[in-house]
Amino acid sequence: MFRHVSVQSDPSSTQPAKYSPQMLRHIGIQVESLMSKQSSLKMHKQAIERQLAAIAARISEHDGVLLPRSVFLLLESRGSGGVSTQLEQIAHIVHEQGYWKPQGHVPNYHRQDVYRLGKSAQRLFDDYKELDRQVEHVHALLGDIKQRRQLPTETTPKSVFDALASSANMLSVQGEIDMIVDLLQAAQKPRWFRWLFVHRDRKTKGNNSPCQQSQVY
Repeated sequence: MFRHVSVQSDPSSTQPAKYSPQMLRHIGIQVESLMSKQSSLKMHKQAIERQLAAIAARISEHDGVLLPRSVFLLLESRGSGGVSTQLEQIAHIVHEQGYWKPQGHVPNYHRQDVYRLGKSAQRLFDDYKELDRQVEHVHALLGDIKQRRQLPTETTPKSVFDALASSANMLSVQGEIDMIVDLLQAAQKPRWFRWLFVHRDRKTKGNNSPCQQSQVY
């Protein structure tokens, strides 16, 4: 469970908003994309866990937590004979998510192949753990925004930001939006967000000058 400090802003403040309606709507889309990515990675992690359980049942009385690093360590020391089907399934899953796999069909995995495939699977597990942490934090921040704006709890992230984009005043939740954007940047770092942070910082530091035209790097 995340503990975070909610940023209170004075609704009567004349401080200009950091985010345009277009930015807010795009943030909502990115939040839903992040949650979809987390859901997809969770599904693939569970599929790998099923294959790890099948491998462990074939090669060992494995009573520990089924992590790739532990199961693949056993395969490195004992050999991968008899579990090529399971390894092919894992290779297919990690490759679909953009991680390394041996080229083509590998009927018999050599030790180096086993080692590298194990690293790919472990990376997927580690990436999911970090992404899950970020999504949990985003959910908590969205809960705060819904409560402050008196939105129903079932409101989708996109609808939350659409509502903010249509609002005349969102200063009371600007701190939460900042934290959500920072989490999105840490999770994805797409070019759009790189521009957003530069643009946001410019507006924060120099509000006496006319609004500068945005530039995508």
